[in-house]
Amino acid sequence: MNCKRLGRSGFVLVLCFLMQLATVQPFIAQQKSAKPLVQEGHLAGADNVHLFYRRVGEGSDFIVLLHGGPGASMANGEFLGDALADKKHTVIMYDQRGGGRSDVVKDPSMLTAASHVRDLEAVREHFRIQKMNLIGISWGSILAALYADAHPERVARIVFLDPMYPADKPYSQQRDEKIESLIAPKDAARLKEIENEWGTASDDQIRAMCIEKFRILTGPYLFNPSSYDASRPEATIYGREIAGVCSVPPAAIRNLDLVAGAVMSSLGDFDLRPMLAKLKVPVLVVEGEKTNVPLDATREWVKAIPGARLLLIPDAGHMALEEKPEAVHEIGAFLSGQWPPIANEIRGSR
Repeated sequence: MNCKRLGRSGFVLVLCFLMQLATVQPFIAQQKSAKPLVQEGHLAGADNVHLFYRRVGEGSDFIVLLHGGPGASMANGEFLGDALADKKHTVIMYDQRGGGRSDVVKDPSMLTAASHVRDLEAVREHFRIQKMNLIGISWGSILAALYADAHPERVARIVFLDPMYPADKPYSQQRDEKIESLIAPKDAARLKEIENEWGTASDDQIRAMCIEKFRILTGPYLFNPSSYDASRPEATIYGREIAGVCSVPPAAIRNLDLVAGAVMSSLGDFDLRPMLAKLKVPVLVVEGEKTNVPLDATREWVKAIPGARLLLIPDAGHMALEEKPEAVHEIGAFLSGQWPPIANEIRGSR
């Protein structure tokens, strides 16, 4: 399944999103006795599109977390943001245009990668941030890279967390074929049924189908999917995170395919590597060591960026923090100015 085909097929979400469902709630409970200050509201993005945001923490050092998608919500990564917020760091998260609790934009001409970059700049201006750290999850990594290229003076450090491929060819086809091969035939058949029922489903049905669909499509991204009771999503952290992604207004759920298709089509046959070679800030690329996602594309991010380092999380799949929430320590250390000891450079750029 190719992300670019979403504009024509109008289905498959997660294979484009490559979602990193960063569930670190138990870790937060162990590490923090006092809850950080939380503020939520709406701000005006580019084109006066209203964006829902969540601001956590009171520090002067800002981290802006860019969720996966396009078209998902800040539930993809919210617990990571909460874990990183403290007296030193303030974390800003927001639902990107067209999804979550932000405006449900339906005009494809307003759902481009460039419009997302302008939204991120509007977020920075709203909070009067002089320089910020960026964490991009999956598609959010592409957004972070595009923003850093457009506004290099506004970026301090970048984490590319379980990133999408940095170039469309040959990596999109390789990843899609690998993940498709791991979906059981009965699940593939159920996905087809959901596709056929999607357009006529009621609001309650669309939420239930969203949860079922994400459960099927995210399974291949786990190193040990048998450890999660996927049949009872309310009973597991993994399931609760999926439920969070699908708890947004039904109109936003229905808009997921449109957003994903429009944004990815706007990128065309992209190759970010020449642009990445110009980055002059510290960059950490994070991925699960046991991921089913072909690691060649992940390593290309590190090869392309001068001085970038790769952190492979042991015994974790593509959703690394889902399975190893303690790895948030490594990300926090990097954002505080220290390289994680097990992060390595990869020699030999293209």
